[in-house]
Amino acid sequence: MRKVLLGILMAMGVLLASPARGAERLCDPSAEDCRQILLNLIQNETTGIDVAFWFMEDNRYSDAIINRFRAGVPVRVLVDARANAAHPLNQQILDQMKAAGIPMRQRVDGGILHWKMMLFAGQGQMEFSGADYSAYGLVYVTQYTNFEDEAILFSDELATLHSFMERYDELWTDTLSYSNYANVSGPLARRYPVFAIDPQMNFPPSVSYRNRAVAAYDAEPTAIDVNMFRITDRSHTDAIIAAVQRGVKVRLITEQEEYRNADRLWDSWNVDRMCAAGVAIRQRGHAGLNHEKVVLLRGQAMTIFGSSNWTSPSDQSQEEHNEFTTKPYFYQWFSDQFARKWNNTGPAPETAAFNPLPPDEPANASPANGATKVPAATATIAFDAGPFAHNYDIYLGTSTTPGLIAVDVNLGPTAPGDAPRTYQLPALAPGTTYYWRVVAKTMAEQRTPGPVWSFTTSGAPGPAPMPLPSPAPGPGPVNACGADNSTGPTPSPTPAPTPSPDPSPAPSPAPSTPSPEPAMWIDVPSDGAAVRQPFVVAGWALDQAATRDNGVDVVHVWAFPASGAPPVFVGWTPVNGARPDVGGVFGALHNTSGFGLAVRGLPPGVYSLVVYAHSTLVPGFPLAQARRVTVAPSAQLVLDTPRESTTVARGFMIAGWAADFAAASGGGIDLVQVYAYPAGGAPIFLGTAPVSVSRPDVGAYYGAQFATTGFGLIAPALPPGAYRLVAYGRSLVAGTFNVATVVDVTVR
Repeated sequence: MRKVLLGILMAMGVLLASPARGAERLCDPSAEDCRQILLNLIQNETTGIDVAFWFMEDNRYSDAIINRFRAGVPVRVLVDARANAAHPLNQQILDQMKAAGIPMRQRVDGGILHWKMMLFAGQGQMEFSGADYSAYGLVYVTQYTNFEDEAILFSDELATLHSFMERYDELWTDTLSYSNYANVSGPLARRYPVFAIDPQMNFPPSVSYRNRAVAAYDAEPTAIDVNMFRITDRSHTDAIIAAVQRGVKVRLITEQEEYRNADRLWDSWNVDRMCAAGVAIRQRGHAGLNHEKVVLLRGQAMTIFGSSNWTSPSDQSQEEHNEFTTKPYFYQWFSDQFARKWNNTGPAPETAAFNPLPPDEPANASPANGATKVPAATATIAFDAGPFAHNYDIYLGTSTTPGLIAVDVNLGPTAPGDAPRTYQLPALAPGTTYYWRVVAKTMAEQRTPGPVWSFTTSGAPGPAPMPLPSPAPGPGPVNACGADNSTGPTPSPTPAPTPSPDPSPAPSPAPSTPSPEPAMWIDVPSDGAAVRQPFVVAGWALDQAATRDNGVDVVHVWAFPASGAPPVFVGWTPVNGARPDVGGVFGALHNTSGFGLAVRGLPPGVYSLVVYAHSTLVPGFPLAQARRVTVAPSAQLVLDTPRESTTVARGFMIAGWAADFAAASGGGIDLVQVYAYPAGGAPIFLGTAPVSVSRPDVGAYYGAQFATTGFGLIAPALPPGAYRLVAYGRSLVAGTFNVATVVDVTVR
């Protein structure tokens, strides 16, 4: 009974937590101590802690968890002892927790438990990321120069908490893929109520990470930025290459240790393919490890973040946790982090140029150099070019400089311990000495030639040998991947509908040009605001590195529908408004850093409004900010006559005005239809009136665009009695009758 009551109280502790919900914080261990934040959460918990990890090597975490357990706080831990072989310190941590009496269960079937999370029931908080609980997974060794690239999420958002509570309970009570590791007695029981899993969450292998991610890549119209530790699943790569081929701009930051990891030999294959296809690539430029896993889809303002690498196990077999979200905070935070890393605008360089590497030199396996009596009709060569070669050019001839006979023969890599690659030669002349060599090639056409070897065929020499094939050489090596010198996210998902006044790009700056230091703030609308069109997006933007002007000359505004529909270009506006308050903080050079843009033309719905600042220092838009808004219906219909509860004569006038303020031009409503509803009778159609009458009073209030929004008609004679008149306006924005006004009248 006590355990049941405790479980109920723990659930209530989350359900009835502080009303200040939804505060999510991302922590960057390149310069922040995310470990201490997590330790504080452990030390402050009084109700219950759930933990799951692939491996843990830092006993600061285990010591703190054990201390809370000994203080009477219930703790559950999910582990995977298969990590011990590669991470021997993990065994010590597991032994420590086991000896302390903490209930532990382990994953024993299928792929590994790749979770990295802790949940604190009493505080209504949780942490999850792609970072392991190693000594430096959540905190730098040296800021910006020696650290692991990660992003650590601390969340008290109920939808996230409830999703992890539900999934954790499912794993804890799973008897097929999990077994008891230590200190578990009695039947397995859930700790929390049953919760629905938030659609933004993604928990492989019960649901597919690959399919959802690839669908997002396929839907992307503009640009994709990726920071990915390991890339061995070609499904992601194929979709990225397809995106590049349809004009989507893609940038990738990757880890060079994985690129040349013989145990992960398909990483280089995938990265080289993307390089050859035109993906712009950079690699880690600091002394640590790039272990991050994040994708930014610019045209959708979407962030994909979590524990899954681009690997088949991360989709099909491993326990993973990911979030697919359009939350503006996530998108902005990861955009800023990616821009800093890509452009090296932090205190120290974090990324470096990526140059595709060549494969190993081919080694001869057979026939041995100088061999004789090689069968002329079935001669086969065998060679080993190591784990990073995939294609091969074969050279063969009777001179010491043999000619090319086969191009890009796809024999694949030779993994450690594998048999050599083999290739059957064409029929050869008997009794003839042949010379041959192999050029090993990567998918980026980087090549390493082998030496020239020889063999002599069996039999008596005969006529001159038959001519050998002589194909054209293949493409040359790819020495640079893509071409991207931008300093931030691509701002325009599609060409702007009106010409931009942006100045023509200046020549490439000299090396001494200062690095941009942009800053921006959106004053209105506030994040989460409900707005009715037309409304104004206003704020300020500048670049502190500018020495001659404000540093930002225009901003572009895009609206990204929460529905996932294509983004809408709202417009551009110059940055030249008086902002002495900003100049007082940043200097007089920025006294005219204000901007403002009237927004209209958006259908009702929820949007992320993203403002992109255009730099005068470097090409592109180095900074963006977002506000999430709900656009309320914007159409309005007013009846001036008849008035509510009036008595009218037969054949009375019906007149007023109607407008849809979301219209980009014109009044937005083209006609009004009026019906009369008698008490207890069928409606009577009174007529259609075009909306085209001059209304200077409306234009004076709402703008000249709405100066011809009047309408009027004479109602046909109605029998005396009480009627409800309903006037319906047809919106050109919505394409339907989406606004109505009602008045009750009596016809005498």
